[in-house]
Amino acid sequence: MGRSGRITPVLELAPVQLDDRRVQRVSVGSLRRWQQLDIRPGDQVEVALAGLTIPRLQSVAWRAQQRVAVTPPDPAQHGPLTCWQATPGCEQQFRARLVWLGGRQGLQLEGLGADTWQALIDAGLVHGLLDWMELTPARLATVSGLGPARAALLARSFADARDRPFARWLQALGVPSSVADGLPDWAALSARGANDWQALEGLGSGRANQLVAFFACSEVRTLATRLHAAGVQGF
Repeated sequence: MGRSGRITPVLELAPVQLDDRRVQRVSVGSLRRWQQLDIRPGDQVEVALAGLTIPRLQSVAWRAQQRVAVTPPDPAQHGPLTCWQATPGCEQQFRARLVWLGGRQGLQLEGLGADTWQALIDAGLVHGLLDWMELTPARLATVSGLGPARAALLARSFADARDRPFARWLQALGVPSSVADGLPDWAALSARGANDWQALEGLGSGRANQLVAFFACSEVRTLATRLHAAGVQGF
């Protein structure tokens, strides 16, 4: 799932080499496209690089004779303001939130990907979206497969995240639009109504209502309070 909560299927592949890249995951693009392609375990797919860097699913090259049933998440149960914790039924969206938060469009946390986030979740160290902020090298070193050196690297990356700009933090949390530039802080943003948002160039009523809902969300407000207590700029 992406920042918006839209379900985005991702294929786990046997490792494949594309030019100088080793690819093991590729996005299908949307739940509808996955349903149209009818991709099942055991199928072989064609993957190419888009723009020389991004792996893109092209087509299904060969279908397995035995069609394994796959049950996707119910789109009605997932949206932009759901799954802020690793609760039953939220596993995929919660992990997607963490991947977004730590990725290049978010906090740019070094040494983190979906597999590492999952290892932290499985170890019981991350249950909420910001639990990683309090992890020490010693606690990280207890995670299977990390070890002291990697744990120390992650701990430094987590500590550095506190100094990221306010606008980048908003992106990491999944704000529905890039609206932080030039606006002072969380208090000013969360006080804005739909009419205030629509006064900004390029924002229509739909996007304005999404922003009001985001800043009014109790889970998001709890995260903002936690970031304020941690001394993060703007909160």
